[in-house]
Amino acid sequence: MRQIRLALALVFALSTVAFAQQPQPTTPVRPERPPTTPAGPTGRCCATKVLDATGKQLGEVLHFDERFPSVPLNAWVRYELKGGDAVAINVGAEAILPPINLGGSAVVFTSSNCAGPAFVAAMGSPPLMKRYAVVLPAGGTNPGPWAATHAWLYVTDPFPARANAGATVFHSQWESSNTCVPYPAPGLTFSGGNQWGFWMNKVEDLYATYKRPFWTP
Repeated sequence: MRQIRLALALVFALSTVAFAQQPQPTTPVRPERPPTTPAGPTGRCCATKVLDATGKQLGEVLHFDERFPSVPLNAWVRYELKGGDAVAINVGAEAILPPINLGGSAVVFTSSNCAGPAFVAAMGSPPLMKRYAVVLPAGGTNPGPWAATHAWLYVTDPFPARANAGATVFHSQWESSNTCVPYPAPGLTFSGGNQWGFWMNKVEDLYATYKRPFWTP
């Protein structure tokens, strides 16, 4: 009986040693999950680009302008300003176009020669942008918009509030003839003192930097 007990004890001891020598399973380490909220905006990708005649990029196409079937490939273009903000401008192959109809006191100035800030009274629906813009062509309209020699870009401050012109007296306007036309004395005050619009400042002449015709690769 004693020999049986000794044999059983020896078997148990050997089993314990063998089990202890086996590799023990380890708990797998889970990979770190990326944060659920992005750290910041990612780079822009894959939009159609508009280039000038020298290959310089004017901007990315936001949307092709479908208002006029006769010019199906004019486009609204995202133009980046110095400092990082961007505005929407309307671009065709031969011209950068005003986004509103000029004349009729659509764009007016308190000076008599269209110097200083412009009050844009005809922007009914501003774009979904941080800043708004108009382009005022200069240099003539005949025989077509390609005859203009300048494209003056005017831009609002960031996140502009619509302003009421109130009793402000304006002394000139930018006409559909692509020229500055002064008002006769005593100037223009909008009827009823209840004309709303946006104040904009002149930024640059786009034709001084970009050469026509414009195109998309």
